[in-house]
Amino acid sequence: MKELIFFAVVGVSMLVVQCCVLGQIFPLEYKPDLTLLLVIWIGLKGDYVSGLFSVFFLGIVEDLLSGAPLGLFPVIYLVAFMFPAYISLNFDVESFGLSWSITILTCFISFCIVFVARWLGGQILFEPVIIKFVIVKTISTSLCLILLKPLLDGSWKGYCRLIGAA
Repeated sequence: MKELIFFAVVGVSMLVVQCCVLGQIFPLEYKPDLTLLLVIWIGLKGDYVSGLFSVFFLGIVEDLLSGAPLGLFPVIYLVAFMFPAYISLNFDVESFGLSWSITILTCFISFCIVFVARWLGGQILFEPVIIKFVIVKTISTSLCLILLKPLLDGSWKGYCRLIGAA
């Protein structure tokens, strides 16, 4: 329950920063997806059950804010959560290089799923510019991990000290 509160508060904060602040700095189509980075971080660091609930909640909120078909982002975020969660169960992912590699791969897979779903839904046409978009969005999102990972780790440690969690 304590993790759910932290994940929900940080997740909603990420959505606000992503929508309001980053939309002013980056072109909208290349804006980094901070919520996806949080989902990956939850998969690497968080508890499995509370992570599933949190990721699903963040996906529903993202669907409501983005105008995407209902259910698209919860599915994408659950896939993006499951891959790092599986890796973190089987390997030691404390090094930044390994977590960044996992982030790049997960971002690429997630953005490909978004565009395949929108292409199958008839919302976009499959053009070569889509490949460029996926690659640039993957790079911009994964580079934000350099700033976001220490911030999330420090916030989580401070939150655990504050509430007395392990």
